[in-house]
Amino acid sequence: MKQLLLLVNPTSGKMKVKSYLLEILKILSAEYAVSVHVTRFAGDAVLVTKQRGKDFDVIIACGGDGTLSEVVEGALKCDFGGNLGYIPCGTTNDFAESTGIPKTLVKAAKLILEGEAKELDFGMFGANRCFTYVASFGAFTEVSYSTDQKLKNALGHLAYVLEGIAKLKDLRSYPMKIDCDGAKYEGDFLFGSATNTYSMGGVLKLKQSDVDLADGYHEVLLVKEPKTPAELAKLSQDLIAMDFSTKSFLFLKGKDISFTASESIPWCVDGEYAGKHETARVRTLHKKLKIFRP
Repeated sequence: MKQLLLLVNPTSGKMKVKSYLLEILKILSAEYAVSVHVTRFAGDAVLVTKQRGKDFDVIIACGGDGTLSEVVEGALKCDFGGNLGYIPCGTTNDFAESTGIPKTLVKAAKLILEGEAKELDFGMFGANRCFTYVASFGAFTEVSYSTDQKLKNALGHLAYVLEGIAKLKDLRSYPMKIDCDGAKYEGDFLFGSATNTYSMGGVLKLKQSDVDLADGYHEVLLVKEPKTPAELAKLSQDLIAMDFSTKSFLFLKGKDISFTASESIPWCVDGEYAGKHETARVRTLHKKLKIFRP
């Protein structure tokens, strides 16, 4: 039988994986010899995937977007040649939202047997940190990694909303220079991101017509600082309508993007804190891995 490694994060979301783990194992073991590893600390999934990845035909991340991000990083760093899978049980599950992977755990497990492994683009943040779908700075960036896990488990996505509202008083803009495949831009931005997704934080959504998950490009969205009450009102309207073609935003596509600020600022990668950086570079890793999708 083919070998499958199931990496389980028991604390993701509301810890619902504990109620479904036996059923997931029953489904997967119909076609695979399944080995299970329960993650013990942040970065554990990276280490296990990197060290043991080549011993398996399929590696499954069972957890939130952060768990998947760790598995992707480990797979890229060990030149994994098999297929990846995702059983989403986190709080937001942006990657599942974008790829059509079921958010019901049992259905997601069945997809590993019934779906097709398709090539996708991933990203490289800085010199060696891989990511799945988003690198971002600015407004609300800290919310996903600063919100207490117990609060996330108790309130679900509402926890992000509450934490975001609490941080509004700290809202500020960053003077930033951007080099996107050689084209240069600059301005004061409340928020910036390089993404390969339709959904960020389960709230900010890009039109599917604007995003191709395997075209070799990342979408770059920057929110400009409103200078007047009228501009702030317009920005609010545009955010509600998810219309990023207006003057409130700068929307680009690129394979190699550099962000240069006047100071070191905090960045977030796939919902996890990625440190403070004055200059941050994002590169597209074109079709480097396959993952099961509908």
